[in-house]
Amino acid sequence: MKKLFALLLAACLLLSVSALAEEETTELPEEAMAFENVWVAGDYHIHAYTEGEGFVLEVTSLDLDGKAYIWEYKAVYDTEEKALHSVVALKWDATFEDGEFVEGEHSLYDDGEATFALNEAGKLIWKDLKENAGDGLEFEAIGPYEGIWPGVNASAEILWADDHYTVYVSVQNDEGKTESYAYNAFYMPETGTLEASGTCDVVTYVNNEETAREEITDNVEATLSINENYCLVWENRMPGGVAEAVFDNPNFEDPNSQG
Repeated sequence: MKKLFALLLAACLLLSVSALAEEETTELPEEAMAFENVWVAGDYHIHAYTEGEGFVLEVTSLDLDGKAYIWEYKAVYDTEEKALHSVVALKWDATFEDGEFVEGEHSLYDDGEATFALNEAGKLIWKDLKENAGDGLEFEAIGPYEGIWPGVNASAEILWADDHYTVYVSVQNDEGKTESYAYNAFYMPETGTLEASGTCDVVTYVNNEETAREEITDNVEATLSINENYCLVWENRMPGGVAEAVFDNPNFEDPNSQG
């Protein structure tokens, strides 16, 4: 998703942000970090994250005709307006394949403009000054939880489902049995965690063949969070079950890794 965007960022930031170089550079204020999240409104998703002294915002959508689009922005924070202003803005046509957005070979335009602000209710407002694509939308924070998270003898899959998450967790207990959990989970903006409840299966495998299954129909509860290493932490509140598991982040690249 960064082919032309990365090149334009390098060129445009020299022009657009160089004017700021004459001023003293400062870290992003704490209030600006409220933008860093994953946001959703209908078929639109916004992934906003920090990069250097600014933000990158990736907007994805499926149109009514099933056509996919991606908007990509580099933005800086305005301390007076308490809003983000784009300095680079592109739009791509895209396809939606295997649950992922895949951008086209050529951007539809690279001269867009947008602002992002938070309203009194804490919802993200996307004001697209190029084509008014965000008119009438209020984005709700849902946290960076979507995806498949691998673990040691364990796995977690988290899917967004209109107004909540669907969560599947499989972990192996001390008896060599696999505990499989299915949850509905809701994002808690105050803590940045998911609170989940659902049901549990306990499955026995021998040589990868299922030999026995016990379904626990009573609701089971858990909390899911992201730790300081960007890993997913699952804390199980089912008595007698595996108490906790940690899963690797599929979207995190170690900045110290080579290549």
